[in-house]
Amino acid sequence: MENLSLLICVALMLLIIAYQVVFVLIFDKKRKGLINDYEKLLNLKDWYEKIADEASRSYIIESVEKRGHELIGQFNALNGNLIEIQNQHKNLQEQQKKLHTSLLEEQKLLSEYFENYS
Repeated sequence: MENLSLLICVALMLLIIAYQVVFVLIFDKKRKGLINDYEKLLNLKDWYEKIADEASRSYIIESVEKRGHELIGQFNALNGNLIEIQNQHKNLQEQQKKLHTSLLEEQKLLSEYFENYS
């Protein structure tokens, strides 16, 4: 009976050790799978951050380009206005010269008239 008890005890110990080895192998395989999945997740996270940074940079570049085009349009409009104002100023100067010349002629005629009248 002792041999049978001892044999059952050894068999149970071997069975327990076998279950432990199987569980260790299963858990090790699962752990390696989880580590692999975690590394893939980290790679995806890095990729996502890079894409987000590039999208942000792209958005900033597009915004700056759009604003630049708007400013160029405004500068072109201001340049057109400036040219128009310069032309108006030139015309006003020409009119002022004509008026001044006309005024000098009238003053000369008035002077002659008063000289002849006196």
